[in-house]
Amino acid sequence: MTIQVTPIDNKGKFAFQNIRFIKLFSSFFILFILGSVGLYLLRGVPQDEIPYPDTASYGDVLNGYSGRPIPYNEILLAYRSWFDFNVIIYNDLNNVLSDQEFDSLDFDAIQRTTGASRLIKNGHRYWVLDKIETYRKTPIKSIGGHEFLVPGHVSVSMWDVVSRKPYTVMTVERDTIYTYFSNKKVYRLIDSTGKVFTMQAASRAIAKDQTIDQLEQLGTRLVLPQGWQFRVDVLKEELVLASGGKTEIIQDEFQNTYQRNTAQ
Repeated sequence: MTIQVTPIDNKGKFAFQNIRFIKLFSSFFILFILGSVGLYLLRGVPQDEIPYPDTASYGDVLNGYSGRPIPYNEILLAYRSWFDFNVIIYNDLNNVLSDQEFDSLDFDAIQRTTGASRLIKNGHRYWVLDKIETYRKTPIKSIGGHEFLVPGHVSVSMWDVVSRKPYTVMTVERDTIYTYFSNKKVYRLIDSTGKVFTMQAASRAIAKDQTIDQLEQLGTRLVLPQGWQFRVDVLKEELVLASGGKTEIIQDEFQNTYQRNTAQ
C-alpha cells in the first residue's frame, strides 16, 4: 500500500506561521497585562497621593501640654508604597475624646474616605512625662467628624505594620520636646547594646486597667529580648528629650511607647 503525502504549499506555510505568531503574541500580551496589573497593585498608593502633614511653620514661642498623666488617643493611617507603609499620625491632644467617643468613631469610614491602606487604632493612651512642647505649628485635620493634630509620620515595613512586633526600632519624623521633671520616676528599656529608651506614653489598649501607678511593676510582666532590661529611675535632674526633627521609638508588647535618649 502506497501512502501519498501532499506537500504544504507556501501559502499554507505562511498561514501556519501566522497562527503560531498570533498565539505567541497573545501569550506575551496576556503576560504583559497581568504583570502590569501586578505591578500596579504592588505599587500601592503613589507618593504624591499620600497625605503627609503639611510643612508647618515655626514660631518663637513654645506651645504644648503639661501634666502627668496626659490622656490622649491616636489614629494611625498607613499608606502602602511597594513593600513599606508610610504611617501618618493623628492625635486628639487638642480636644481629647473620651474612651466611649473614641470607640464609637466609624473607623471603616475613616479608612475609606482617607484612602488609607490600613488603619491602626492607637487609643486609650496617656503620656507619662511632664511637658510636651514644640515650636512647630502642628497641622490640624478633620477626620471622622473630629479635629485631630497631625504631628508627624513614620515609615515602616509591611511586616512591622501587620505584625506590630514589639521591641522593633522605628524612626519617626516630628519636632517635639519632652520634659521630665527632677524627682519624678521614669520607666526605661535598655537594649543589649546599652541604648536607653525612656517611656513617653503608656497604653490601655491591651492592659485595659493599666494605670501610671502600676508601671513600676511593669518589668515583671514584660517578655524582654535577650540582654534587654526594664528599669525605673528617679531623676536627680530634669530630663529633656528633643527629637530634632527625627527620633527613634520602640513599643513593648503592651504598646507602651519609649523614645531613645540621644545623650546618655
